[in-house]
Amino acid sequence: MAAAEISIATGEPEPPEADFAFYIDFKRGTGSASRVFEATQQFIKACERFDRALAASIDTNIKTVMVLEDIESGSLKTWLRSVLETTDDQALKDLDWKRIVGQYLVEAKYLVLKWIDKDRKPEDIVTLSEDIQRLAEETRVRHLADYPQVNPVSLIDAITDFDEVKDHLVEGDEAAMIVPEAEPAEFDITFRVDIEEIQQLAVREVQEHNVPSMVLVVKKPDYLGSSMWDFRHGSRPLSARIEDVAWLRGFQERRIEVRPGDALRCRARIEMAYGHDNELIAERHFIEQIHEVLENRYRQQTLIDLNPDSGNG
Repeated sequence: MAAAEISIATGEPEPPEADFAFYIDFKRGTGSASRVFEATQQFIKACERFDRALAASIDTNIKTVMVLEDIESGSLKTWLRSVLETTDDQALKDLDWKRIVGQYLVEAKYLVLKWIDKDRKPEDIVTLSEDIQRLAEETRVRHLADYPQVNPVSLIDAITDFDEVKDHLVEGDEAAMIVPEAEPAEFDITFRVDIEEIQQLAVREVQEHNVPSMVLVVKKPDYLGSSMWDFRHGSRPLSARIEDVAWLRGFQERRIEVRPGDALRCRARIEMAYGHDNELIAERHFIEQIHEVLENRYRQQTLIDLNPDSGNG
C-alpha cells in the first residue's frame, strides 16, 4: 500500500468554483463538537428549500441541486454551488441562463439574510418579496416578462430556516454567508426573529370558521400540555391546540384515557390567514370543546381475534 502524501499550504488556497460559502468561526473548547456540522447542515437545507421556491419564480421547470465544492479547515468554510437544469429550454431565451439564474439565487438568499439582521428595522414582508421579484426580472431569461413574486409561505419558511441555524451555535461562535465581492451576511446569534410577527406582516386578513362537530383521529397526544396535538382528518394530517381546559386537566391527571388511533369528537375553530396576494399563508386549528373520546374499536377487536382460544384451557 502506497504511503499517503500530506502537504501543508502556506498561502491562501485558490478560490473554488463556487457561488458562495457558509463560514463558521467556532469557539474552541465550548459546546458540542457536532454543532458546527449541524449548523452547516441546517444552512444547506435552508438554501436547498429556498432555491426551489426561487427557481419557480423564474420557471417551474427549473430544478436545483446544491453541491459541495470545497471545505476549508481552521474556521470551517463550506463552499457551495447550485446546479441547475430544466426540462423546457424553450421557455428560456438566454444561452447563459444557468449562470444568470444561479447568481439570482445567491443574491436572493443574501437579501433575506441581510433583511433579518437586527440592525435593520423590519420592513413589510411584501417589500422583501417585491425586491426579490425585481432580482428575478433583472435576469431577463424568460421570453415573457411575467415574473411572479416568491410565494409568501416559502419566504417565511426561508426566514425561519435561516434563523434556526442559530439554534446550533453557542455564544462566541461566529457565522456568515460569504459572497464574492460583497460584505458577509453575518448571523447574530444573540437575536432571534419573531416568526409570528413576520407572519402577521404577510397577512392581509384572517377568516374564522366554526365547526360544531368534527372527528379527529389522534396520532400523537401532547402529554405535557405545552404544545400541539397531532391529528388526522381523513387522509390529511393536521396539528391543533386544545383549548378545553377542563378536559385537558382530566387527561393530564390520567382520569381520561386517549391512545393513538382513538378519535376526539369536538367543536373546532379554524383560522385561515390570507396574504396580500390572496394566497393562503397559514391554517391553524383550535379545539374549543371535546364532546367525547371515540375508542378505536377495530384495534380492540384485532387484539381479541389474535387470541381466539385464550381462556379455553
